[in-house]
Amino acid sequence: MISDKIFLILQEQELRTALARTTTLEAEMAELRLCPEAAEVARWRHEAEAAARWQQEEAEEAARLRAEAGHHSTQLGEERHHGDMLRSEMRGLERALALVGRSRSATSRSGIPSGSAGHYLMGSSGRRRNEEEERRRRKRAPEGSETGPRVMAPPSPRPPEGTGESG
Repeated sequence: MISDKIFLILQEQELRTALARTTTLEAEMAELRLCPEAAEVARWRHEAEAAARWQQEEAEEAARLRAEAGHHSTQLGEERHHGDMLRSEMRGLERALALVGRSRSATSRSGIPSGSAGHYLMGSSGRRRNEEEERRRRKRAPEGSETGPRVMAPPSPRPPEGTGESG
């Protein structure tokens, strides 16, 4: 009986050791199975970060392009306005030329010198051109220059000569 008990104790101990070894091996196997999965998770994480960076760069580029398009749109509007102004001035000049042509034929009959109507009509555009040039000149001229506003110098601290006062 004692030998049976010892045998059972030894057999139980061997079984416990085998169970512990089996548990250890199962844990190692699970870890080995997880290594490829962990690598795949890391790869997916890296790809997601790269996609997020790309998306951020694309959003910044889109914002830059929208701002540039807005600038070009504004510039186009200004150019259209300038073109409209030039067309309007051209129509006015065409009308003036037509009037000059009619007035030349009428003035040659009336005796008025033929150039006076043209001088009158062209005078307004000449004045306008002169005014614009004057405005540009004023913008370019530094303050106190010959073309800008003039300021009087302060009076001299010494008395004028010939007053009898000496210092």
